[in-house]
Amino acid sequence: MDTKKIITHIATFSPLSPGFTYMALSAVSFCFMSVFVKFAGHSLPTIQIVFVRGVVTLAFTVLLIFREKISPFGNHKKLLIARGITGTIALFLVYESIKRFPLSEATVIQYLFPIFTALIAAFIISEPLNKNIIGAILLGLFGVYAVLGFPFLIGYTDIDLSSVFIAITGSFLTGLAYVLVRQSTKLDEHPLVVMFYFPLFTVPFCFPFLFSYWVKPSLNEWVFLLLVGICTQLGQFFLTHGYKELPAAKAAPLSYIQVPLAMVMGIIFFEEVIDLNFIIGSALVFTSIFLVMSKKAELK
Repeated sequence: MDTKKIITHIATFSPLSPGFTYMALSAVSFCFMSVFVKFAGHSLPTIQIVFVRGVVTLAFTVLLIFREKISPFGNHKKLLIARGITGTIALFLVYESIKRFPLSEATVIQYLFPIFTALIAAFIISEPLNKNIIGAILLGLFGVYAVLGFPFLIGYTDIDLSSVFIAITGSFLTGLAYVLVRQSTKLDEHPLVVMFYFPLFTVPFCFPFLFSYWVKPSLNEWVFLLLVGICTQLGQFFLTHGYKELPAAKAAPLSYIQVPLAMVMGIIFFEEVIDLNFIIGSALVFTSIFLVMSKKAELK
């Protein structure tokens, strides 16, 4: 069974539209990826996790590309190269911000990216915005902020502006990378080709640093690293197809679902607890998703 038949069958069994189905599956995949990154990160450096993730996703993508018998380098090479470079830089800036900030604060800043995605899409590829989409984005962002306990409001006065700049730039480049994914698929680049260009740049970027940072993984750590790569591949696969089906401004806010899902994963795997902020924030997140999916938010 080829890739197109697989995604067609997946969409058939979902009560949602194909675009929303793919984005939901992408969120689930990336949540599991985060779980395995956390397990692996107990003893392995970030650069090593990113490198192995890149190698696994590159191998899977190349295998699928050859199975589909398509050209791996596409037709719009400058656009695809921009996607690969932008995604790679964004990935490392996001990881650097996680190192510099508490995870909740780094995540809040990272989740500015749907706003950047919608705004960049409006300027670069002329996708229209309306009040429902903008309202849903802001509501979802506030929901994320609430879930994470309203960071920055209480007892946080010593802000490193350079670290804030790194985090916001990572979020901005994430939004730009997603717009480039949308534009590539609109120009009929095969989703596998779009996926291929991300690890194509991530792997060589990481390689020179491995000689200084490599730690020999145990068997369990190799399993975690492999699962990081597999979940990333699935997440990218569904994400790319989601952006092919939906305008960027509508697809991006659906990524907010990752936050409550991640909280649930934390309870299951790491004995984390939820509080009132989680309940309120999750309700706002799901309300924003409902607004994005409503007919009033349709983009012409």
